[in-house]
Amino acid sequence: MPTPVVGPESRVRDPRRIDADSDPFADALRAAIRAKGLSLERIQHKLRARGVAVSIAALSYWQSGRRRPERPDSLTAVGHLEEILEVGAGGLSTLLGPPRPRGKARPRPRVSGPEGWVGESDYATIAELLADVDTSTDQDLTRLSLRDQVELAMDGSTRRVRSRQVLRAERAGVDRVLLGYDTRLPGDPLPVIGTLRSCRLGRVSADPRNGLMVAELLLDRPLRRGERTAVEYELIHVAPHHPTFDNTHSRRFRHPVREYVLEVRYDSRCRPARCEQFTTGLTGGEPTDVRETPVDTWGYAYAVALDFGPGVVGLRWEWA
Repeated sequence: MPTPVVGPESRVRDPRRIDADSDPFADALRAAIRAKGLSLERIQHKLRARGVAVSIAALSYWQSGRRRPERPDSLTAVGHLEEILEVGAGGLSTLLGPPRPRGKARPRPRVSGPEGWVGESDYATIAELLADVDTSTDQDLTRLSLRDQVELAMDGSTRRVRSRQVLRAERAGVDRVLLGYDTRLPGDPLPVIGTLRSCRLGRVSADPRNGLMVAELLLDRPLRRGERTAVEYELIHVAPHHPTFDNTHSRRFRHPVREYVLEVRYDSRCRPARCEQFTTGLTGGEPTDVRETPVDTWGYAYAVALDFGPGVVGLRWEWA
């Protein structure tokens, strides 16, 4: 039976501790997209036709309110969005308000956290979550190899993610691995942590409102310096499945990894028309090292990265 995320050793963040003020820009953008019936992929295509490059992830963050267009090129894109979505000149841009404070007015805490953790816009929330778990040994683990196996449902949503990590302890006494997960769209249900191998579940700290979770995977015993081990776990998305809202799956690496393999299995009744491997920097931006990736006859697509990091590796696809 899967181990639920929320349990005796788990802590769920009170959503009232998070700023609950709505974002007029995000609300209006989301409503306009819904009214036009356009997918984010279609909107990105229309922007590209106008010579404007905006990632699907950025569009998703804008409509969720997690990030806000502030750079000059992003503000230019907003003007084009107003035309594409037919909301009238200023229908979106006037809702942005003043830029959010930066620099000394908005310090960014230094956060120690697990591989696969989320972007810079979530530093404050991450710091609160990590305060509930032990992060003292995670920095002393070298990721030698990681493998993610993603299984999609017929509707393109994520059913489960199985992960295997091969690790090396850089000092004696390392006794746990940290797992970080981001649904990438606030409000999406968090997965449950299922079958574990060579580890057991420790404390879990979750923020369902923002779709963030961090968990301790406790090793059978403390490792010796230089000792290697492998741990496995799975994340199960119970109904309704987590939607792959931007048709991507990726992993974020803050430190180099020798080998990373991402495997996505598509349902036989729902195969993508096109699939690509991509990489980006930790702070996002337009993807680099984009290469077309075939989907084999068994319905699998793979992304492979060797001696990679820091950065993000992922697969993205377009439906037929």
